[in-house]
Amino acid sequence: MQEKKRLELGGSMHKALSGDFNVNLEAVLKEAWKITQLTKWTLLQALLMLFSLVFLVVMVSFSLIQNQGGDILNPSVQFYIELIITLISAPLITGLIMMGVNHSVGGISRPTHLFHFVPKTLVLGLASLMVGLLVNIGLMLLIVPGLYLMIACSFTLPLIVEKGMTPWRAIYTSVRVVSHSWPQFVLLYLLFAILLLLVIATLGIALIWVGPLYYNVKGVLYRDIFGIAVQVTSPDGEDNAESIFYA
Repeated sequence: MQEKKRLELGGSMHKALSGDFNVNLEAVLKEAWKITQLTKWTLLQALLMLFSLVFLVVMVSFSLIQNQGGDILNPSVQFYIELIITLISAPLITGLIMMGVNHSVGGISRPTHLFHFVPKTLVLGLASLMVGLLVNIGLMLLIVPGLYLMIACSFTLPLIVEKGMTPWRAIYTSVRVVSHSWPQFVLLYLLFAILLLLVIATLGIALIWVGPLYYNVKGVLYRDIFGIAVQVTSPDGEDNAESIFYA
């Protein structure tokens, strides 16, 4: 008979908020790279599905606007398109992040997990819009505050779906926790900015590795800092953590 129980793996919210954690970038990158060797095709398929859907939405929106005699260069029209893209992409990006979180605890993901959080589109879309507003305000204030908020809010979406936080609480928690180790996070995102240039220079070929690595790095960081609640089955006294998508 199998007994199921909940288990917290990695860090904890209490330690995260108090700054009682260590971000070892070398160890995180090594572990994430090792995970990426096993999961890159799954994440790459999910990424391609995301890009395709966003592209389709943009093309359909442009077509509808032009058919109605609208001007796609009109700021209000562009705002409308950006709003639609944000609402559609928010749950899908969350799916990608949580696939990385799932991999960090040995879970197996499928490309269709990209759509796992679509039922939470409204709350995730609202959170993304709030983050976008804060970042834009920061960019208007000498740019640096906006770039910092972009990094500091990076855990907002997983905190909403994994910890059940409200958008504002998740934003506050993410900024507060990242602020405890801001030099390491700035260095990490600087590294990925350089890798993004590599993706552009290789006409997208490097995305095969850079994209999956990015989401696996976020997954490892989330596990180590905030901890992850997983469901565990105990057949014959042996514990096995199940995928977070079924916990």
